[in-house]
Amino acid sequence: MLLNVFQTGGFIKVKKSTVCFMFALLFIFSGSQTIYAHTVSPVNSKAQPTTKAVMNWLAHLPNRSENRVMSGAFGGYSLDTFSMTEADRIKNATGQRPAIYGCDYARGWLEPANIADTIDYSCNSDLISYWKNGGIPQISLHLANPAYTTGHFKTPISNSQYQNILNSSTAEGKRLEAMLSKVADGLEQLENEGVPVLFRPLHEMNGEWFWWGLTEYNQKDSQRISLYKQLHKKIYHYMTHTRGLDNLLWVYAPDANRDFKTDFYPGSSYVDIVGLDAYFNDPYSIQGYDQLTSLNKPFAFTEVGPQTTNGSLDYSSFINAIIQKYPKTTYFLAWDEGWSPAANKGAYNLYHNSWTLNKGEIWNGDSLTPIVE
Repeated sequence: MLLNVFQTGGFIKVKKSTVCFMFALLFIFSGSQTIYAHTVSPVNSKAQPTTKAVMNWLAHLPNRSENRVMSGAFGGYSLDTFSMTEADRIKNATGQRPAIYGCDYARGWLEPANIADTIDYSCNSDLISYWKNGGIPQISLHLANPAYTTGHFKTPISNSQYQNILNSSTAEGKRLEAMLSKVADGLEQLENEGVPVLFRPLHEMNGEWFWWGLTEYNQKDSQRISLYKQLHKKIYHYMTHTRGLDNLLWVYAPDANRDFKTDFYPGSSYVDIVGLDAYFNDPYSIQGYDQLTSLNKPFAFTEVGPQTTNGSLDYSSFINAIIQKYPKTTYFLAWDEGWSPAANKGAYNLYHNSWTLNKGEIWNGDSLTPIVE
């Protein structure tokens, strides 16, 4: 059964069974906001009330003295590798679960005959449960290449091919929209359950390894940058206006080890959170923090891990670097498998640092008891 829940600027539809849960969370997230000097709202003015509350709460995390950096982990590619294994592995290593749990709607590097079949959102059931038990979902997209009929995730394209992808009347444009339609179906399913999403499309655009990014190592291409901005805006307008999705917080995530980190920025009207995808051996040497924070958006380490997967990275040094060099950080999301804190050193210290905020420390599952004020 569906019913209308009032919000400024219109109505949203949510399942009746989730209404009490949503409003309890609104109470929790807004409970201490009377001390905030200002409200930080999502770029989508029609965002669901819970999504607005999460955005404002997240933006003010750096004002705290502790419990101010949400932990996060990647759970895998939907249908291909996604599971709760990574959350369980971190739990076994640290006694804690990550506050944020990520899924990629693209099915890893699988290449089915129909490009739209590269999109899957079967991870939603686990993400909904994660949200209702004290965590926040994150969705990323390793989108297949619409210049082709199947995957070709890392096959470079020319600027003219890029223009064809942006054109809804071309075969390439139709393939893009077929994928976006399935992505939106998955995000809508989360919206209907009242679940806000950290949504990170088109990441690492300043690198040369994905079709939507640069074609050459650290070689600036102004036309390419313009085409990327058009693509980001196209996806934003499709999700927000065509499909009416009001549960998304939009994340802009360039690569820390490449130049042009802010050149691709599509504008403050299209981004809620800025961050860095950073793979490093020395967390004190990550580049780009000052550039990204100058955009005046909440900052996160949107994907992190060691450059080498031999288990030698000490993740306790990463949280210490955040404290000393990157204090505006609101969350980090560590990749799985060999890049995971559970596969390296210092996982316990990372998850038990006074700055770290884990699952169940935002709200306490079904009891909806705020633990951290």
